[in-house]
Amino acid sequence: MECPPIDAPASVVPFRPTAERTLELFGTNVHLALLPSRRARSGHVQEGRPALRRSLVARILGEEGYWRTDSLVLTPNKYPFAINQRILWMANPSREPDYTFWQAALAWVEASDGTALLNNVGAAATIPRAHAHLIGEKMPFLPGLPERPLTTDLIDVPAGCELLRKDLPFCLIGVRGDVASKATALIRLADARLTATWNVIANQDAVWVVPRGKQTPAPFFDQAVGAAEFWGRWCYVEREPFEAATAADLEQALMIATAKSID
Repeated sequence: MECPPIDAPASVVPFRPTAERTLELFGTNVHLALLPSRRARSGHVQEGRPALRRSLVARILGEEGYWRTDSLVLTPNKYPFAINQRILWMANPSREPDYTFWQAALAWVEASDGTALLNNVGAAATIPRAHAHLIGEKMPFLPGLPERPLTTDLIDVPAGCELLRKDLPFCLIGVRGDVASKATALIRLADARLTATWNVIANQDAVWVVPRGKQTPAPFFDQAVGAAEFWGRWCYVEREPFEAATAADLEQALMIATAKSID
């Protein structure tokens, strides 16, 4: 099993928010970061974004890749929203990660005690190619939410693995187990997914998946909600909405951006 390098390269871009705030959502703290530099991202989610665009991935991987295998490439992130942030890519075109990708990402999380975040188009991704953000940082939001076992026949649960759900008024389910069983469970959950998109948040304790509803839950949050927000970091590019945000707004945004809870 391949594990991407733990240490960040010298080319990693520092995480330097212009301003920061803390709010309490569903009884647990989240972090708000003002990051105006992220306006410069190519293809970022906005009204009127075209349906098709020439892929930038070949150029990014060719120019910025600093670790690669036959199926994976690792690059820095030019517009970070977290500490020591890098991007793990599928080397060949694919919108969904495969088992090798998940094993590598989860092995990195296990070895680094960091975080892996995955978005896809329709759930805050700016590029369709399957990729995950590898981050040398943890947030308290998900660990602080109450949880209980998920008793359902949603998938055949791999041996040594269990399904969980957070006690929230929307669907946020987890997988706890070893790296191989969690990777297998994620492939099976992707096969069971009926929404077009989802976000995935992996930490050393568990992997959490969020089937998605509306991508940008305006007026409560004017950016596309992605894995970062479910992880516990809300990213703003404009100062006015950053300063005006309230806990009630962000809780409502999560409700709009997600699917109905399952038991």
